[in-house]
Amino acid sequence: MTELVARPLLSLWWPELAGVVQPLAGEWAARRGLLESLTIPVGYGVELSTLLDTFTRYGLGALAQVDLGSRAHRHQGDHDLALMAAELMAVAEARRDHPGIPGGELHQFVREGGQVRPRSRPIPSHERPPIVTVKAA
Repeated sequence: MTELVARPLLSLWWPELAGVVQPLAGEWAARRGLLESLTIPVGYGVELSTLLDTFTRYGLGALAQVDLGSRAHRHQGDHDLALMAAELMAVAEARRDHPGIPGGELHQFVREGGQVRPRSRPIPSHERPPIVTVKAA
């Protein structure tokens, strides 16, 4: 995902962030005040959205990275990776200067019983509101 989706998106649309080694690492920290103010995508776009939103608000100087070594992740099937890629693209598109409409459907094909059949799945693009805007129960 990093090399096939995140890195090309960053290189094309946010070249200042091309030096972020692991934009989808899943291991990051942020100040509470920042996290409370961000919308949070439901799905795989949380790392990318946090990176882009922090950069947009506070600039490159607000970001730092540390090498935590290698991590092994469980592998997913191509169809699931395609949906993850579409989610990342929707998150990035929503944060561009002139975004289109994120979301929609991912149209794929699966082989079942020797036949190729179409399969469509919605691309998650819903984001939770910033925490500071949610009333306590």
